[in-house]
Amino acid sequence: MLITFEGIDGCGKSSQAKLTADRLREQGFECLLVREPGGTELSEHIRTLLLDAKHHAPLAAEAELLLFAASRAQLVRETIEPALARNAIVICDRFTDSTIAYQGYGRGLPLAYIRSINDLATGGLVPDLTFLIDVPLELAIRRRKGMGDDRMESEGKLFFSHVVQGYMALGQKHPDRIHVIDGTDSMEDIHHTITRLVEYELGNDLRHAHRMLDQPRRAGSVSGLPATGDYHYDFESIAESLTT
Repeated sequence: MLITFEGIDGCGKSSQAKLTADRLREQGFECLLVREPGGTELSEHIRTLLLDAKHHAPLAAEAELLLFAASRAQLVRETIEPALARNAIVICDRFTDSTIAYQGYGRGLPLAYIRSINDLATGGLVPDLTFLIDVPLELAIRRRKGMGDDRMESEGKLFFSHVVQGYMALGQKHPDRIHVIDGTDSMEDIHHTITRLVEYELGNDLRHAHRMLDQPRRAGSVSGLPATGDYHYDFESIAESLTT
């Protein structure tokens, strides 16, 4: 199973991705947590090229798109596909939806081209489950204040408003896959919501989830889901990372 986390910088998705991976590992699953761009030696080098705020040479939007795709292609072939083949759960901090939102809606590149490039880079791989952490733009900016922005994070409000529009459009287009989560809720409440959806996707029984079908059933919404077990996270001791 491939689970992805999406949202603008400062939404808290990276923290939620880590919490989800930790919980699944506690339940005995092999769970791989990776990030984009990055996740392999080559992809981490590309990440430096893409995000280095000290890189003064202008980067064309088309070059940016292709660099993200190159990083993703290497990550999928080298890491994600082998993990999925051995029935591991892969959690990816950003994936193809980010490219549509940032390079498509943010940069204004043709969406049809982006979808073709995404398909080429991933071999047609689509996440089974996506969590879009939605926060107001102003809140995300306040959370990031003083943290030091990379090249992408240094873009202006207009750019990020277009990115948000892109994410919302994706959520409306793919409601069975993309679950929009209110990022203004507490860290604990967000984690509980995500956990319930993940467990539902796995068949609502983690002990037997390794027997899941190739096309597991989808959770349409949080409402109506059966209750899950108790949680034992000490959220006061967890320092939430909001840098990505």
